[in-house]
Amino acid sequence: MNTSIISTRYAKALILTGIEQNCIEPLNDDITLLRRTLKENPMFGQILSNPVIKPVQKHKVMDELLTQKVHPITLSFLHVLIRKKRDFLLDDIARRFTELYEVHKGIKHAHITSSTEMDTQANDNLQKKLNELYHADVQLTSDVNAALIGGFILRVDDRRYDASLASGLKRMKNELIKNEK
Repeated sequence: MNTSIISTRYAKALILTGIEQNCIEPLNDDITLLRRTLKENPMFGQILSNPVIKPVQKHKVMDELLTQKVHPITLSFLHVLIRKKRDFLLDDIARRFTELYEVHKGIKHAHITSSTEMDTQANDNLQKKLNELYHADVQLTSDVNAALIGGFILRVDDRRYDASLASGLKRMKNELIKNEK
């Protein structure tokens, strides 16, 4: 059984339902809540993945924990997962749902590693340029790595732009060694 394909199918079904019912935002909020709950409370995931616990008991736990906290479609979806014995895939389904949601909303992720802390204005300018360049809402994260000596490395999806001084020096060294031969 290919759990990745199964997880993708369930995630697609949920996102398409959300689009069709015009409730994609509440469903995304619910999935975010479920992902956080699974991460912060491993017992929740253990209950779902435990085949010894009867589906009736799992339904009861879901109803007690989530009825007032999630959209009815999310709760129904969880009941379907339990009934179809796919509840152990909830974390994978939720992760895949988030990916599909971001594609649907045109959200991209970028990460910049710089040699020094970027000031707020530089960060905002970069955010604006990335949004314009990709015609999308780019979620920018950053960190500092002094080993870069200067400059930065920018990653957007699977693209990487290396403008670090350390890499430039390394390329220069390799060229000098190559030309000596």
